[in-house]
Amino acid sequence: MRRHDYEKEAVLREQARQEPARTQAHTALAAWLVRTGRLAQACEVLRAALGLAERTGPIHHLLGLILCGAGDYESGLRHLKRAVAREPARFGFVRDLGLAEGAAGHTASSAETLKQAAALAGDEGAVAAWLLRVGERCVASSGGRAARRPPHVSRHAAVIERIVSRDPEVAEALIPRKGSPGSRQRETLRAARRALARLAADHPAHADVHFGLSVVAEQLGEIDRAIEAAEKALTINPHYVEACLLSVRLHEKSGEPKRAEQRCRQAAHLRPRWADVHLRLGRLLRQQGRHGEAADAYRQALQIDGNCQEAHQAIEALATAAAGEGGEA
Repeated sequence: MRRHDYEKEAVLREQARQEPARTQAHTALAAWLVRTGRLAQACEVLRAALGLAERTGPIHHLLGLILCGAGDYESGLRHLKRAVAREPARFGFVRDLGLAEGAAGHTASSAETLKQAAALAGDEGAVAAWLLRVGERCVASSGGRAARRPPHVSRHAAVIERIVSRDPEVAEALIPRKGSPGSRQRETLRAARRALARLAADHPAHADVHFGLSVVAEQLGEIDRAIEAAEKALTINPHYVEACLLSVRLHEKSGEPKRAEQRCRQAAHLRPRWADVHLRLGRLLRQQGRHGEAADAYRQALQIDGNCQEAHQAIEALATAAAGEGGEA
């Protein structure tokens, strides 16, 4: 067995820490973790990078490839589509999306995506044309999604599914209070997710079911699915402040600070006397460099809770930074 190069990993981690906005620093570290067999850690690095890096297309692309390679085509395809949405003219992104769609059994969409890749191919036109012919043959020979054997469900998972199906509120009690879920906990959460997904399909107007599905999906690292469920809960009940705050956290994890800000402002409107909501808004605005608006949010928190140390310290730090900028000018 090849000896693990801890020094190289340390260098890559330090580069990502020192240059958080540099996309390649994060993707290089994630690629190294994949080569050493640590897929879960690679995914964690990439998900964290979505909120830091300037260009998120390559991050979504690599994350999508890892997830598809692990058999999670649903999540993987969502990230590959996001990569293409951010950089639609990049041949490699479009090509890999088409191949992944084909591997997932979506033969018709795979052929269409490969046509787009062929139009972008340039010097790689021969490869793209060959891929397109493969995709078209798949469409001609297949009337739909490839048949897949249903996954084996353990007795433990089956029991959890039955319990959550009868009482969806139990799902939130299954969330680990500290740290990431272990393998047994993940099996439990996946069973809860399946039950909640069925309930959401059967009762699409029940906001609480979509909220529970979002909470469980977040714990499983399925951020896109979690966002979709949280937003569905808010569509059903726009006054659901807990879903608002959950959506804030999820959009932050997904690298969408503007969307997180919108939901945070909605939560502040719904609960104007909650100091924590104004603090959260202040953090979001400060991270975006909007220091004046951030200071206003922190002052609002202080009006509600005069002893809030975080708000005091943040206002002082912003005032000091503003004075320093004025001095330089």
